Amino acid sequence: MIDNKSDPVDMILGAARRCYLDLGFSGTGMKEVAAAAGVARSTVYRYFSRRDDLLVATVKREMEALNQQIRGKLAGYDNPADQLVEGFILAIKTIPRRPLLRAVFASDEDSRARRVVWSSDVIVHFGEELMDHVISPAAASGHLQDAVRPEILVEWVYRQLLSFLTLPSNWIKRDDELRATLHALLVPVLLIESPPRRPRPGSRARSYSPAGT
Repeated sequence: MIDNKSDPVDMILGAARRCYLDLGFSGTGMKEVAAAAGVARSTVYRYFSRRDDLLVATVKREMEALNQQIRGKLAGYDNPADQLVEGFILAIKTIPRRPLLRAVFASDEDSRARRVVWSSDVIVHFGEELMDHVISPAAASGHLQDAVRPEILVEWVYRQLLSFLTLPSNWIKRDDELRATLHALLVPVLLIESPPRRPRPGSRARSYSPAGT
């Protein structure tokens, strides 16, 4: 039974994580989680009304821990392009090292779990985190391209991340190759590395004319 000093939600989420890793997503239901947590099935339903809600909450907690880890390692980067690229590389390298996230995002074992997480507020939450720590500063400094809305940019980045996790490149094998590729292909989609200079008040814009004319 539940220890009065223990947080029942913590116990349930910890048990769910163990069940997902031991039994797989399709083999884990409320009954299995309740047994692993040592609580009644009705207790699990008290906090999570649906099986998908439990999955999303478990993955969300894991992703929050990942996000803190990545943000800590990005603290030394001031340039938005470097933050974007190094964060992307860290995610590619770190997600497969976390068993639950690897099962969701970097495995073909159960694509349904990936679809459930993708359609939940987990991705929205992490999009907001990205906007707070990369997109918003880039916009404030004039480095963010404005052809599409920021939330679309965030979703596009996540789609690229999923593609690298599920279908590793046949050609990009080293960090320096991946870094160069991301700077060449990913950064220009999101960022303007050299924002246009604003004309001084009262100055006239100069139009281009070929040399010698």
